[in-house]
Amino acid sequence: MPWIARTATGVTTVATLVLSALATASPAAAGQRACAGWTVKPSPSTGSATLSAVAATSAKDVWAVGSFNTGGAFRTLIEHWDGTRWMIVPSPNPAAGFHTTNTLAAVVAITPKNAWAFGFYEKTTTSFRTLIEHWDGVKWSVMASPNSGPGENTLLAATARSGADIWAVGYHNDPGHRRTLTERWNGAKWSIVASPSVGSGDNFLFGAAAAVFGPIWAVGSDSVSFGQTLALRWNGQAWTLGKTVSPGDGDRFLQAVTAPGARYALAVGSYLKGNQTRALAERWTGSGWSLVPAASPAADYNSLQAAAATGTRNAWAVGSRRTSLGTAFRTLTEHWNGTSWTAMASPSIGPGDNWLYGVAAVPNGGGFWAVAVDDHAVVVHRTAIPA
Repeated sequence: MPWIARTATGVTTVATLVLSALATASPAAAGQRACAGWTVKPSPSTGSATLSAVAATSAKDVWAVGSFNTGGAFRTLIEHWDGTRWMIVPSPNPAAGFHTTNTLAAVVAITPKNAWAFGFYEKTTTSFRTLIEHWDGVKWSVMASPNSGPGENTLLAATARSGADIWAVGYHNDPGHRRTLTERWNGAKWSIVASPSVGSGDNFLFGAAAAVFGPIWAVGSDSVSFGQTLALRWNGQAWTLGKTVSPGDGDRFLQAVTAPGARYALAVGSYLKGNQTRALAERWTGSGWSLVPAASPAADYNSLQAAAATGTRNAWAVGSRRTSLGTAFRTLTEHWNGTSWTAMASPSIGPGDNWLYGVAAVPNGGGFWAVAVDDHAVVVHRTAIPA
């Protein structure tokens, strides 16, 4: 199993898809304008592969991570964009052999010689164990990472303030119920940091973000009352539970969060309303979380899986949509202009399912990249914001 189920279909074992956006206007101007379409860039991945997350330090230094299926096992997949093309970079796999799993779900890029990837691995004799890999400018290496107990431990999202202050979040099994898991790098080692969970049922953390001169956020879901949204806030000393909104009839998930300001954060996900899964968006402005308008263009299913922002009026969220049961999932991209999320045109490849899993802003007005998976071939998309 290469990926913890964050989708309607659970485990994904098909080929990857990547998206990016190149800005030619300032972030302030971009936040007020409609954005041009996403386009395709070639990727070297082939076969049954998934890219789950993306991060960038510049327009010439972008990392994407995920996994691929060898036919009997899952192996880590890491690709790098040098400003001209995507290339596969060798990455280690702590679990070897048939029926083993190695997958990467998150990545942070701090400098061209300092990047981190996060996920989990599973040997034939173990449950999921945390997996952390580090790029030193030459090669990727597995780093020692802690686990909470002998049960499942996964890292699904990450964020960084600096090279000496990095966070990874996910869940662990304690036992019989999944509970939140947060880990921190202090420049020397990774350590588990105590984090709250709601009730006695399952709790998951799917997204993380760090505000400059502000809090660290982790978002996800708990199993209370058919699924409630969950947000944790790090205040510098401890994690505290935030008061989020849980609309609709159930299946409420916050999948991702981005924090473009010290007192400003945007979280996205999905919820069930009647028979329709709708896109969910919430905003924090210093005192509490509140609902903000999000588009749900498809009659059956709409879900936002990732978000990234360059400012309080310029953010992208990506995910998938489905018109009706039995039809294919197609890509979904939405743009935030400071007031509401608006669905924007984005390509889907071939007639099969297309999911967007990750998105990242490129520093200094370099736009956005997004990564995904489709049913047929590995592709990369690019979009431009007109001046």
